[in-house]
Amino acid sequence: MRVAYIRVSSIDQNEQRQIEEMKKFGAERIFIEKQSGATITHRLVFQEALDFVRDQDIFIVEAIDRLGRNYDEIIASVNYLKKKNVQLIITSLPIMAEAIGNPLLDKFIKDLIIQILAMIAEQERTESKRRQAQGIKIAKANGVYKGRPKLYSANAKDPQRRLVYKNIVEDLKKGVAIAKIAKDYNVTRQTVYRIKKDSMVNHE
Repeated sequence: MRVAYIRVSSIDQNEQRQIEEMKKFGAERIFIEKQSGATITHRLVFQEALDFVRDQDIFIVEAIDRLGRNYDEIIASVNYLKKKNVQLIITSLPIMAEAIGNPLLDKFIKDLIIQILAMIAEQERTESKRRQAQGIKIAKANGVYKGRPKLYSANAKDPQRRLVYKNIVEDLKKGVAIAKIAKDYNVTRQTVYRIKKDSMVNHE
């Protein structure tokens, strides 16, 4: 069976393009992860996909970094798939999507490629964090850093979330319990506390 795993790093990303790509590679089951920022142990859908694959299945991902957030995680995922006798296909890398011909050469080259890619993925992530930190530092120095955009706020991009924000503020003003608000609007309590703080509503 061909099993695909897709990860989108934010709610603004449309996974449809990746789904279509996976279907081109014959994916019969597609796991979609919409969580980001967590380590591999917290990516529940990824774990579910790894648990789902069976002997002689094919596991399809778009890029090597879908298998983990650093070198060790990626190699651990690859080794886990090997133990289960699952073939790995990386759609963005043609050589990892086809058999080379000579089984021994195929194994050697692909193992080498995976190690190199895993190392590059970790270096890119480290460099990206460094550039981000540097950018924030400069922005703060210039007084223009505003932090990450809030999902729920008076000027949120999504009109639906602007409405949810407005309704939560109204409920807070009415003194509705934070736990009830969180449940009613399907948001975390932390989100409600943050909205309360942002809107300067002092009711509990």
